[in-house]
Amino acid sequence: MAVKVEHVSFGQILHDLSFTLEDGSITLLVGQTGAGKSSLLDLLTGLTRFDAGSITYDEVPLWKGKRVDSDVLRDIGVVFQFPDHQLFARTVQHEFDYSLKPLRLTKAEAAARTREALAQIGLSEELTSQSPLALSGGQKRRVALATTFATEPKWLFLDEPTAGLDPQAVQRLVALLQSAKGQRAGGIVIATHDLDSFFPLADRVLLLDRGRLAACASPKELCEQPDLMQQARVGLPASTMLSLAFQERGIDLPAHPLPPEQMAEIILQQRGGGDREQHRLIERSAQPEPAPANGGRAGVDEIAEQALAASAQLTTGATASAQPPARRTKQLGQLIRQLDPRAKWAFYLLVSLGILVQSNWSGLALATLITLGCMGAANLWQREVWRLVKPFLFFILISLALSGLRFQGGISFDVAAALNTFGQLYRFLLLMVLGVWLSSTTGQLKMKQGLETSLAPLKKLKLPVEAFALATSLMLRFVPVILQEMRRFSRISKARGKSVKGALRLRDIGAVVVPLLLSVLRLGEELSVAMEARGYAKLGIRRTSATRLCMVQNDWKIILIGGLLFALLVSARYL
Repeated sequence: MAVKVEHVSFGQILHDLSFTLEDGSITLLVGQTGAGKSSLLDLLTGLTRFDAGSITYDEVPLWKGKRVDSDVLRDIGVVFQFPDHQLFARTVQHEFDYSLKPLRLTKAEAAARTREALAQIGLSEELTSQSPLALSGGQKRRVALATTFATEPKWLFLDEPTAGLDPQAVQRLVALLQSAKGQRAGGIVIATHDLDSFFPLADRVLLLDRGRLAACASPKELCEQPDLMQQARVGLPASTMLSLAFQERGIDLPAHPLPPEQMAEIILQQRGGGDREQHRLIERSAQPEPAPANGGRAGVDEIAEQALAASAQLTTGATASAQPPARRTKQLGQLIRQLDPRAKWAFYLLVSLGILVQSNWSGLALATLITLGCMGAANLWQREVWRLVKPFLFFILISLALSGLRFQGGISFDVAAALNTFGQLYRFLLLMVLGVWLSSTTGQLKMKQGLETSLAPLKKLKLPVEAFALATSLMLRFVPVILQEMRRFSRISKARGKSVKGALRLRDIGAVVVPLLLSVLRLGEELSVAMEARGYAKLGIRRTSATRLCMVQNDWKIILIGGLLFALLVSARYL
């Protein structure tokens, strides 16, 4: 088997990537933060569709039309970067049950795979009765790994698998991947910053730089070309840094990663080695000698200290050079997110009032175009918005059918009544979508601050402005939370439930509804704690703010645009 990627591009993130993942190999995806590693993993596993190019598994296309090939999807195992994005069930046992369900195993086979996976990753079977939400970060990471290992995928894709693991768990994971290498068809792909753990294990390394493939080489070849990795703003393995520092002081060490014992042996041999030299070094470590005179020959210990210092300087330099360059251009969506919240509130209210006054079809069509234009300008993800809107559309259709039915003198249908109901509900649908635009482009605290500042004059009338602003901002902020959770469960459904469309299926509802409610309640609890920590335990207390709102030219422009759209919508009402 082999995975072939040919001229794949994805938005502004990945550009014209071509490479092959060989059967029985371990491949690393390496690059600085933002280079596109996680996005590439999503493309390779079918979680996201690429814009151009092709991906094939053993000459079978990953995508068939708008769906992922079901046979290919069953051969893929994915471990997300954040375990909280992967785990959702009530207990750890239910996590295994959900992952193993698409395989249609018997209860005995599923139980055996669960026990084996837990043992491989170093977890006790007693953990299966606990809730994943109650586990530590490292335990969540290992449970996510175990539920994926239990499915025995041919191709295993891991995103930062050592993040949050202690050293012993890292060693166990490395040993597990080493033992799995070559024992089954397929291969392993790891996106990681942990070069020290995985470079000695890997066969090939894909080096990404700003979404492009800077190199496809073996770890040894890359370590022998340190400039290539430094140009991509990726640090070198610690052993390679140490080797370079030793080379500057006359000790020739291989650039590729070596075990510490082997590195020490090479150093001793090049310093005039033998048992006598080794015994002398041991004695010196027990009884330190005074520093040599100026111009004298430094001992191996001093060379090691200097080398470590030099390697630290190299690491510092690599880290400093790894900072991403500032973006010189700002897209329209970024500009909208930077606007003053008061300006966006004013725009939202003006356009909303214009939508509410519509009473004819031409006005509703214009309101629809304006709403879609707002969403497009903000670069919001259309699929997520559609998933939120689709249930309300079904509600509108059902209401339309019920409102038009008449049972007097037989069954008839009143088209005028049905269309009137549709028009009333459709206006609220547009307001809901426009609310998504406001809440998705404005932070919760800024939203509240903008509304509270705008309504500040009403405080003189002793109206509860602060409570109203807080409640309104929380209600609007709840919409993006639902969108985020829906996206998370859709990814879980595709990666673990093997849903070829990626959407939640009817059979997933029972497994998802309760975790979704728990997730929302947990977010509410976290929000409550955060608000109390910021002094919102009691309303009416004067508070300071870390940011001061200031209207600039672009803010006045958006208010002017909102006023013009309001006038246009009002005039459309009378057409």
